[in-house]
Order: sequence, then structure tokens, then C-alpha cells
Amino acid sequence: MKSFFLLLTCCTLFTSVTKSQGLGKIYYGVRGGYSYVLSAYTVTKTEGTHGGNAGVMMKIPFDNRLFFTPQVDFNYRGMKAKSLVPNEFSKVNELQFRVMPLVQIEFKHPDRNENTLFISTGPSLGFGLLGKQTKQDQNGSPVDRDLHYGFTRYGQFDAEWHLGLGYETTNGLRLLLNYAHGLSNMINTNDAGNLRYRTISAGIGYWFGKKK
Repeated sequence: MKSFFLLLTCCTLFTSVTKSQGLGKIYYGVRGGYSYVLSAYTVTKTEGTHGGNAGVMMKIPFDNRLFFTPQVDFNYRGMKAKSLVPNEFSKVNELQFRVMPLVQIEFKHPDRNENTLFISTGPSLGFGLLGKQTKQDQNGSPVDRDLHYGFTRYGQFDAEWHLGLGYETTNGLRLLLNYAHGLSNMINTNDAGNLRYRTISAGIGYWFGKKK
């Protein structure tokens, strides 16, 4: 499954770069930001947790105000339950690697060479790398251990849909307020709760090679 998504991402990126050769310059950049993670857990109410992300990105022109902005990053997130439930998670902290084939629609045409607002949207696929978990035993006592991924445990893959509003300057500065809606239930254990993530993030980025 990992190989399939990696191949799909590489093919999409190659096709996009090839198509964009006659449409304009391709930019490369870095970005990072703070995240406030809200989780929907059917077992109990949860608290918001703090997280963050850092990664790299590309900006590939497509047509007029439309750009393909593929990104990869490392994303740190977590979940914390308000009450302890036997045989259920009460806390999760996780580091992911994410692949994000996003698109960006700018309010102003690039030929005007002006600062512009933009909308960013598209899917992402996250791969769980490592983490910590707290889960209650039969007696309701919390047990801390490394996060265990598996088809009958905590899910290693998570799909999200992103929607963001941003501002970009002519010298390469990029600001973005983003909402990510988790599409996957992260708990694969039979008869266990349903856990999905909702993330609000604020980030800053920079495109190399941009000049007024």
C-alpha cells in the first residue's frame, strides 16, 4: 500500500511538472506551523491538543490563477480523552509523514505580479511513523506504551481533506490558515470506539527565487 501511494504521487508530480514547462516558472519552498487538534471520539469527550508541522512544497503553474502545490511534511498531533474508559485509548501522541497533492487558486492573475489572497484545497495521506499511547486495562487503570500500529490496533494510515485561506506576497512570503478534516477511523480494533481528527493550523512559508 505504501508503494502504491508513493508511485501515484511520483507519477502525478512528474505529469504536472511536464505539463507546466510552458506555463511558467516552478518554485520550491519550505513551510511550518502550529496546529490545534480537535478529535471526535465516540467513546468519550476529548480535549484539544497542541501540535505542529514542518515540510517542503512546490508551486507549479497550471492555468491562469490555478497552481498545483504538492507538499510533504512531518506532522505531530495527539488526542486526549476527558475520562478514562476500560479497554479504550485515553491519550495518543503521534508523528506522521504526510503527502499532500493540493491545489491553490489565487484571487489575482499572476501576470499582475501583486500580493494576493488564495484558497488552498485537496487531500492528504498520512503515514504514522511513531508515537505514544495510553490505554486502560480491564480494571480501568492507564497503561503507557509505544503506539502500536496494525489492522486490529491503531491505524497507520489516515486520509484528510484540507481547506485553507492564505496570503502570498511577491517576495515569496506565504501565510496560511488551514482546516484539515480527518476521513479515517484511526482505531481498527473490533467493537472499539471511532476516532477521527479535526485540525486547525496556522502556518508560514517561503518560496525561494521569487522577486518583486
